[in-house]
Amino acid sequence: WLIYEEPGFQGVPFILEPGEYPDLSFWDTEEAYIGSMRPLKMGGRKVEFPIDPKVVIYEKPFFEGKCMELEKEVCNFIMEGGETTGDEHLPLTSVGSMKVLRGVWVAYEKPGFTGHQYLLEEGEYKDWNAWGGYSGELQSLRPILGDFSNAHMIMYSEKNFGSKGSSIDVLGIVANLKETGYGVKTQSVNVLSGVWVAYENPDFTGEQYILDKGSYTSFEDWGGKNCKISSVQPICLDSFTSPGRRNQVHLFSEPQFQGRSQCFEETTSQIDESFSAKSCRVLGGSWVAYDGENFSGNQYVLEEGHYPSLSAMGCLPEATFKSVRFIDFEFSEPTIILFEREDFKGKKIEFSTEIVNLRSLGFNTHIRSVQVIGGIWVTYEYGNYRGRQFLLSPAEKRIYFRLRNKATGLFMSTNGNLEDLKLLRIQVMEDVGAEDQIWIYQEGCIKCRIAEDCCLTIAGSLVTSGSKLGLALEQSVDRGTQYDHNHLILNSVSKEKLTQVWEAMVL
Repeated sequence: WLIYEEPGFQGVPFILEPGEYPDLSFWDTEEAYIGSMRPLKMGGRKVEFPIDPKVVIYEKPFFEGKCMELEKEVCNFIMEGGETTGDEHLPLTSVGSMKVLRGVWVAYEKPGFTGHQYLLEEGEYKDWNAWGGYSGELQSLRPILGDFSNAHMIMYSEKNFGSKGSSIDVLGIVANLKETGYGVKTQSVNVLSGVWVAYENPDFTGEQYILDKGSYTSFEDWGGKNCKISSVQPICLDSFTSPGRRNQVHLFSEPQFQGRSQCFEETTSQIDESFSAKSCRVLGGSWVAYDGENFSGNQYVLEEGHYPSLSAMGCLPEATFKSVRFIDFEFSEPTIILFEREDFKGKKIEFSTEIVNLRSLGFNTHIRSVQVIGGIWVTYEYGNYRGRQFLLSPAEKRIYFRLRNKATGLFMSTNGNLEDLKLLRIQVMEDVGAEDQIWIYQEGCIKCRIAEDCCLTIAGSLVTSGSKLGLALEQSVDRGTQYDHNHLILNSVSKEKLTQVWEAMVL
């Protein structure tokens, strides 16, 4: 509990842990006034360094005895006769304590990743009680290398995702599933993204089960002894708030991360000729490697993760890296246009999501020019993400802005229905935070975000003072004759008229 000297949770707080307090010595005072108090609630599970896991196992409690350092899964620590699958010079007869240096790990009571499961976050575990063990027995261990962003799963009360029972979409922490109306009976789960921890009892207590991305058709699939799940929570990525997070890629001279290594934290135009990479670990950010110096030659896009061999990176056996470049963030909405002719002419195809195989969708794969409107794209020579890769970014950065009138303080907005552009007009309005008040400038045209294929133009055939403005695909919209003081019109330039002065507010 947190107790405060003043009402409304004000003043100096003090933490009360479970136990008895016969006097006020814990508070360092003889008299105390408790104005308010509230319980501390358990926060979500978090991981700071998910890409490069490392744990140190000790034979005895309190980090004593022989130890071994692990970076990958171990199916069985203690073999028959006291042998171990680890280092021959560090045989373990038991696991007494652990230090999780990086990543999230799952420890199992039995060999082969069976028995009771224990989630191990980054930190120290002095004995089996510290990791919530049912006993001192622990015989297998594995790291979780999933995607920890945008967690989403669907839970079903029937096996094999049966539609006859109930289901629930889960996007965050649920302390008690019974209170949601779904209940505590779960017989199948579809984890669409993220990594989840499910608990047998409410408030994240009791038997726990680790759910990676994938489909679980019955409770036996996640190691459950029954179908009861009462609370769930995702494991959240905490890297962006950590001062230790860096954009970093490690190259190794041998497969399986062996041999000499080189670490890069920034773009490098020339890698030592004597070094040939055979495996790599991308610990932070996204990178593109080139088989030529100065970012030339074939490209290989490498996202965060482990690549134990050249084939895992999409490289040919004889490939070698001569330069690497960090891929900057691009926050614009992804849109790419493919043209069948050069200079952005001919038939065009526009996409805003990934496409596994153009040919299977009936499109021509002979592309002569490409226009990247937003986002960063990786194109591949063949279907199913095979063949040569090409990293494509927007050639001209798209900047969104709002236009505020100097005289009125009102914002340029659209007024009307996009289905009938002839009746749509441009006017000024109060700031309402709507999409139709956001504009872009592209190729000499001002366009509204809600209709980026239309441009700001004259609503009529004559260019003269008093002509109203609207949106149009072509400059041939019939001219209107009526307008009021809120509509935008053309007029002769006058330095004295503040209504002609606009302030561009970049978003």
